[in-house]
Amino acid sequence: MENLLNEQVILNRVAADDRDAFRQVYNHYYGAVQQYVLLFSFDSSKLDELTQDVFVRIWEKRHKLTNVESFQNYLFKITKNQVLNYIRGCRVQQRIKEAQQLTDEPFTEDTDHKLVLNQYYQMAAEAIEQLPAGRKQVLKMSIDEGLTLDEIAEKLGISKSGVKNQLYAGIAHVRQYLERNAGITTLLYVFLSLLDQ
Repeated sequence: MENLLNEQVILNRVAADDRDAFRQVYNHYYGAVQQYVLLFSFDSSKLDELTQDVFVRIWEKRHKLTNVESFQNYLFKITKNQVLNYIRGCRVQQRIKEAQQLTDEPFTEDTDHKLVLNQYYQMAAEAIEQLPAGRKQVLKMSIDEGLTLDEIAEKLGISKSGVKNQLYAGIAHVRQYLERNAGITTLLYVFLSLLDQ
């Protein structure tokens, strides 16, 4: 994939809210983003939607573009994160359906699920903030950035087993915090199961 001509100049213009410059980036990299999405073997019916989501995310974070050293790496990372977020969303819905089949606990509208899950995410964020700095960093890199144990170990310069221990200890803390403060429901266990992925 070739870089956009005068790429850094154009990215600086995007960072300064220039929509014409953003259109140039969009037109140049649209096909490449679609290829990245396809690396994850997605249903072609979601290809355009996920590609659009990537560019929406780039526009939302445009003010950070002046600090990006490799736009192609940045683009791939955002694409990967958007796809992972989509997968997580699908898992939530699938597990809610499974839970409905296994319990008499009532689930009403989809929007109700989303509201409750958003509350759980906020509580999980509170629990993460209570962690020691190193453990918090590992957990955020795993959850927010979707990095693997190997990737986190490489970025932090520590062993994979060290990352694994910090990650599992962090997840255990978040689980305990949620179980203590959220009240035990089937939907909570659906949410907690996502931490194990």
